Amino acid sequence: MHQARYLTSFTLLATLPLICAALAQPAMAAETANTELAPVEVANLYIKTVVNEDEASIAALNAYLRATRLAGHQPAEYASFSELRKAAAEFPIEMGKTIAGLFPAAMQASLTPAARQLAANVLAAKNGAICKTTGAEPVKEERGIQTAAVSFECQIVKAPLSWAQAAQQLAKSGCKAEQCEAGLKKIADSYATGPQQTWSAVFPVSREKSTEAWRNDFARETFNDIWEYL
Repeated sequence: MHQARYLTSFTLLATLPLICAALAQPAMAAETANTELAPVEVANLYIKTVVNEDEASIAALNAYLRATRLAGHQPAEYASFSELRKAAAEFPIEMGKTIAGLFPAAMQASLTPAARQLAANVLAAKNGAICKTTGAEPVKEERGIQTAAVSFECQIVKAPLSWAQAAQQLAKSGCKAEQCEAGLKKIADSYATGPQQTWSAVFPVSREKSTEAWRNDFARETFNDIWEYL
């Protein structure tokens, strides 16, 4: 497992403001789905929303949560597909600047395209993770709150070295411009063609006994850990 020190400063600080803006967006009132879903099914929708940014799953999760969110005076929609797409488009640009900024000023302009491609490949590796739920603990109830812990796992790219660490090492290597560019491209390629590894985690969902929607208002915190494996 890759260490999180570099990823926290490089990835999460740049990504979370973009992702946060795409979650819990206000929306026009719409018809509410009354479908009863099991905790495993709800967890799967959250996974495909936050990890994969899958449009159909986002729509289904928004419909499922809408009545509960409105009753709690929250924005009607949990996630906005259009805002997630906007964040995904902005991420390589902003992170590309950060990566290129590791290198001497005279090189930064020429290295920016390769740095952007690296950031784009890392994001694509996250969004392309193949995830599945593997089971759920029996529902527990305490003080009127029911909670179910759903286990899941994702197949994600395993690079030789985390992209942030690799970029920092390259920047400190004293490489010349062409060598640095080739090095960044090599790191980017490792995220497009690398072998797979398994990331396992537990995703809890809760609900008041009198309401029908299982939910996790802090879902993003579970999935932030995926960056430690990239």
